Amino acid sequence: MRILIVGGGEVGYGLASTLAARHEVVVVDHSPDVSARFEKLDIEFVPGGGTSAEVLRRGRVERAQVLVACTGSDEVNIVACGMARHLGAPRTVCFVSREDFAGLPDGREALELFGIDRVVWPEAQLAEDIARIVVAPGAIDAEVFEGGAVRLLEYRLETGSALIDRALLELELPAGSLIVAVRRKDTFSIPRGDTRLAAGDKVVVMGTPEAMSALQPLVTPAADGRQQSVTIIGGGDVGLRLAERLDSIDDVRLLVIERDRTRGELLAARLRRALVLNGDGTDLSLLEAEDIGRSDVLVSVIDNDEKNLLASLLGRQLGVRRVITRVGKAGNLRLFERVGVDVAISARGAAVASVLHDIEGGGASLLAVLEEGEGRILEVRVPARYRARPLRDVGSPRDSIVAAILRENEAIVPRGTDTVQPGDRLLVFSTREAAEHVRTFFDRAG
Repeated sequence: MRILIVGGGEVGYGLASTLAARHEVVVVDHSPDVSARFEKLDIEFVPGGGTSAEVLRRGRVERAQVLVACTGSDEVNIVACGMARHLGAPRTVCFVSREDFAGLPDGREALELFGIDRVVWPEAQLAEDIARIVVAPGAIDAEVFEGGAVRLLEYRLETGSALIDRALLELELPAGSLIVAVRRKDTFSIPRGDTRLAAGDKVVVMGTPEAMSALQPLVTPAADGRQQSVTIIGGGDVGLRLAERLDSIDDVRLLVIERDRTRGELLAARLRRALVLNGDGTDLSLLEAEDIGRSDVLVSVIDNDEKNLLASLLGRQLGVRRVITRVGKAGNLRLFERVGVDVAISARGAAVASVLHDIEGGGASLLAVLEEGEGRILEVRVPARYRARPLRDVGSPRDSIVAAILRENEAIVPRGTDTVQPGDRLLVFSTREAAEHVRTFFDRAG
């Protein structure tokens, strides 16, 4: 597939680096300096503005199946999509950063007027991702699949966890749950039966909602049923949407700290139960006065990496149990984790995963990307010609694992004796390198 990406920033680079292995990718950006970043990728770089018909023609937009406009300007992205549609691109994806533009999908006429097939608002997706993590005690990442029938949670194991220092085969995990991946320092892998977990490991677990609830006491202290106290620092687009989500949950007691008084008044008017405080979330004296250290979770979503890091470290010093921080620059993700942030999460990562899911189809669809792209969740459809057989006889590509079998209205977290049948949909967790083999595995299997 030929994919034209307008914008070589964080989102554009993330998309190009993930798509280049399987697709013909062209990146358009007005800054020649950006081109150096893409030299190591197998892509074509076209210097120039995405709103120029001449530049888009140089990128052979008429041959592209998809155009993704993801510059830092909403107006440029909208015009680029309209221009691309006029020049023959059959499908367009438009990134926006403001709520008024994000409302475009509500009206088909507006979409058709600008030639846009899909609008992506990364900040809104980031707020949804953070909300899922906040309401899963102890988790550092969370995803849901098949309408919630299958859940994914990622944990960092602490000393004393019932999962460490024992082989996976020896662990008595709740039926319906499965450990699908482990990160130990810089190594990310699919575990085997003889894998032994250690304190500090990050583990990815998939399973049914009931099984995941039963698993929680093994990996992190169980919730005691009391209200969870959450503090949000930053009331911008991400902070507001996150606050609206959490404000509707009875088991959450919410405080929002916003520096701008006018914005704070807007937040107070939109929220039903939350307390909104006007102040600087990086002011230690303010945080101490408000006893922020008693919060179960602190979420810093200021639109500035340095301020987010400072607010997070202050919260950690004051005794906050779990710290979640927004990261703008992808290169800062690992750094934030190393200095004590429990969850470092970027709008770019959420948006890239969403677009990849939308673009990558066929026999297998990409549903989610984890650990900065090192882990993939794929949905693979078993062909009608496939002969039913137990999973243990099916085998699977190296560095992948079948996490769930979806059959009609049933979600099965399989054992080796469970049967794979024609028409089943499989949720497969794989490393980045194994993803292509997963996509074609059942095409070769009989």
